Amino acid sequence: MCQACNPHLLALMRDGLDRRDFLKYSAALSLGAGLSREARAAQRRYGKKASQAPLAERKAGPADLIFHGGKIITVNDAMPRAEALAVRGGRVSAVGAKDAVLRQRGSPTKLVDLGGHTMLPGFIDAHMHTTMTFLDSWLDIGPLTTPSMRAALEKLRAAARQAKPGQWVHAQALDPSITPGEPFTLKELDAAAGDHPLLVVESNGHVFYANSRALRLGGITRDTPDAPRSRYVRDANGDLTGRIEEFAGVAPLTKHMPKQAAEEYATGVRRLFDRAAAAGCTGLHDCGIGNLAGVADLQAVRQVMDGDPPIRFAAQLVSTMLDKWIEMGIKPGVGTDRMRLVGIKTWSDGSNQGLTGYQREPYLNSTNRGALNYTLDELTRAIQRAHGLGWQVGVHANGDAAIDATLQAFETVLKKSPRQGHRHRIEHCSILHPEQIQKMVALALSPSFLIGHVHYWGRAFRDRLLGPARSDFYDPCASALKAGLRISLHSDYNVTQIEPLRYIENAVTRVMREGGGVLNPAERITPMQAIKAVTLDAAWQSQMDSFAGSLEVGKYADLVILEKDPTRVDPTTIKSIQVIETWLEGTRRYRA
Repeated sequence: MCQACNPHLLALMRDGLDRRDFLKYSAALSLGAGLSREARAAQRRYGKKASQAPLAERKAGPADLIFHGGKIITVNDAMPRAEALAVRGGRVSAVGAKDAVLRQRGSPTKLVDLGGHTMLPGFIDAHMHTTMTFLDSWLDIGPLTTPSMRAALEKLRAAARQAKPGQWVHAQALDPSITPGEPFTLKELDAAAGDHPLLVVESNGHVFYANSRALRLGGITRDTPDAPRSRYVRDANGDLTGRIEEFAGVAPLTKHMPKQAAEEYATGVRRLFDRAAAAGCTGLHDCGIGNLAGVADLQAVRQVMDGDPPIRFAAQLVSTMLDKWIEMGIKPGVGTDRMRLVGIKTWSDGSNQGLTGYQREPYLNSTNRGALNYTLDELTRAIQRAHGLGWQVGVHANGDAAIDATLQAFETVLKKSPRQGHRHRIEHCSILHPEQIQKMVALALSPSFLIGHVHYWGRAFRDRLLGPARSDFYDPCASALKAGLRISLHSDYNVTQIEPLRYIENAVTRVMREGGGVLNPAERITPMQAIKAVTLDAAWQSQMDSFAGSLEVGKYADLVILEKDPTRVDPTTIKSIQVIETWLEGTRRYRA
């Protein structure tokens, strides 16, 4: 049983939590509590990087494992590459020249020959959503599986024919921005679904489509006011089009959908964690616990973590449930090194490819600028409250005007309540201008880039949605690094799949999937910079860097072994490198 899922805590979570017991428990699980006595002593003596302690200062005794016979990329500037690495008690006990590391060899030591392969720190996806695993069972009508909007409509029609009377038809991954054809109309959805209620979600997770039967079940008519922070889109005559922007607007419909059983929810989360390990991940950072099913989201993850999955987990809790989190006694940093609650998440806008990201100028060939989901005052208050409670805050912002509002809100909060080491983040931070980068530097903010935007949607942004000038500001990794910002790269699963090697390739090449070509080559970064963005700097943003993210003495032996060295191959082949093995705390958790 993992430390993070002590049965006492699980019982408290499921039974509504006794505040005094939870606070006692959370105090015992304070930040850094997972470090060994030796690592804590080394930190006191040598600072936060326990790996700076000389080998002689580490606990005596033979290593459990010694890896050798391949390349080792440490992501530690003090020793970028090594010949061998030793593991004792789940932590790195030595790393460096093979002869020096072999001094830790003893009769119980197992030698692991890398066979010429390359070892790196395990990858960390700094922004994903476990809650979206429920979509795995929905019909896939996305652009990677469906050639046109017309073909997507035919899939819906076929699913409706096979459904039982009155059964919902669900579909996911729709993307009108890159799928050829015109967006669905309400008339088309009604014809395709017949008597079945139908709900479709775009791949961005911010835009939905419902047929008339589903809208009636949700009590939504042409006279229904927009739900808070969402919109029921209407035509020029004021009639509903079936398009719903943002999740709050679709909530009245989902109340009438079959509920996912708790065990089914947990099973889906565990499958996702196993897939992440197969992609080389040893860490995941969820940016939105509570957004789908409230406390049940947290319960599902805790149930999975109790089963000792192959990853460690950190999470941001949704700001819309902050009162509940406070009532439950949850405080910043509660947990262990295997599972920790580290931040509060809020949103400023929606999706650029979904045309709901908030822009300084209208989208091409339109008067639409998207929209803020919160007023500036509401956003500022949400950040202030979480910041005042000591939380790290992550704010979703895609459009450049949304980033403007987010920066203004952070500036107001940090001027009123300065706090060193806050590690506040802007999530996605997509259309980022040079002056905004400088403001982020001044406020000590960091961006986490959904780099798949460049690859999958780059052509759409450049040619159909934003134009070349604005698209050049998309995910400006090189400019952000040059200014001194720490960046991470992420999937935003299930917007894109968890594939860290693909993120690396996307950031290094910036090649657009649709039609080829490079989106602003000046923003390409080196393979090592991209690797750091999915290891050490992703760990730093996720508050795991004291024990993960690089191969250093005292940190956990969280490792990925790759077929090839991603810094020594054609950059356009990085995503094709095979993940051979993934190890968590010195235990192999995946083998190809």
